[in-house]
Amino acid sequence: MSIFTTPLPQLGTADLLELLEQKAVENVRLEFKLEIPSKDETLKKLSAFANTFGGFMVIGAKAPSKDGRIEDLPGVDEQSGCKQTISQWCFGGASPPLSAEVSDPIPVPAGNGKVCYVIYVAESDVAPHFLNGRSGVWVRTDEFSARFETRLADENELRHLLDRRNFVLEHRAALLERARRRLAAYTVKKYPTAAGISRRVGARLELSIAPRFPTRPICGQRDLKTIVRGSQVSWRGVGFPQPSNIVSQHESEIVLQPTRGLSIFEANVWGMLFYSALIEDEENAPSDAKGTSAIHLYRFAGYVLVFLHHAEKMLRELGYSGPIVIETTLTSILEVPWAYMEMGNWLEFRPGSELDDNVTFEIATSTEALHENPDLVAMDVFRFVFFSVNWPGLIDTTDKLQNLVRAGYTYNSWS
Repeated sequence: MSIFTTPLPQLGTADLLELLEQKAVENVRLEFKLEIPSKDETLKKLSAFANTFGGFMVIGAKAPSKDGRIEDLPGVDEQSGCKQTISQWCFGGASPPLSAEVSDPIPVPAGNGKVCYVIYVAESDVAPHFLNGRSGVWVRTDEFSARFETRLADENELRHLLDRRNFVLEHRAALLERARRRLAAYTVKKYPTAAGISRRVGARLELSIAPRFPTRPICGQRDLKTIVRGSQVSWRGVGFPQPSNIVSQHESEIVLQPTRGLSIFEANVWGMLFYSALIEDEENAPSDAKGTSAIHLYRFAGYVLVFLHHAEKMLRELGYSGPIVIETTLTSILEVPWAYMEMGNWLEFRPGSELDDNVTFEIATSTEALHENPDLVAMDVFRFVFFSVNWPGLIDTTDKLQNLVRAGYTYNSWS
């Protein structure tokens, strides 16, 4: 049947007529519905497809319950915003969100003004999908009848689905680890060791923004190269990233020194973006502080903001939409003071981390949140960071967080 091979946007009345002529029967990948089901019923059916082998739901098709064989295509009235409604159900009603394609309204063969809709869900690499507010995981089977039915997964099926999801999560962790190895190799080139003794490089910020479930490449490396080279955002009069030194590595495009000092930006075909910059500076260091350098508060805020604003543009250009994970890491921060201006132009200093030399945390969000307001996402990063370095008084009110964002804007030379 052409419904299984024809791209959804190309499905037409002839493809529906073929279902009738071949007397198609519901199976593990096909279901007929006379009317658009309720939200709960739709999510149950679509999640069962995603958790099993993928499949198609044809809305506006009549099939007797005794055998599930199609006998007519009466259709339904055209629904305004049908695609958006079902997409919203799938994004907000399941965890992880379901990815469903919805066809345009397809006129029925009778030509009576009615239409059919076809919804397609692929077999999911991030199964199991749990429905919000429901217990258990739904799969598609014919174990209890001659027809394929949606039922709850048993223990063995659930373990299989969880193993599939764990593989994807391990892949995301491996992509990040590879980016860190590349950063380490670049650091050694910039700061070679002497006589086998490692040199202390200084406190560093790492920010990784990646699809929560990187199941497949979202672009080719040639397209990635073009996007990276054209992805600059305004920053301190020179733009970020500064494209002076771009190298290609397996699955990735990497900008070496996209900001001042030791820094790196990597984008890979899986949609992961990795930013790192040295945040410790010997300029204006306190004479009585341990060591000879400090982290400048406003430059740090500017880096977080420009990384997130640039990531928003990159993800939009890459065409990725969905859940993302932002992982932030601070390294070598133990007892490194923070520099800031409290009043006038006098530089003040605050003690740094008392006990932790490294700190890592994750924020789960979505591309929609990043597109809508990257500054709000930055505020979430600031909350975690400054609580972690024993400076909660800097971020304990919305006004203080907004002041920090404004300071970062000033550092970045943004209006």
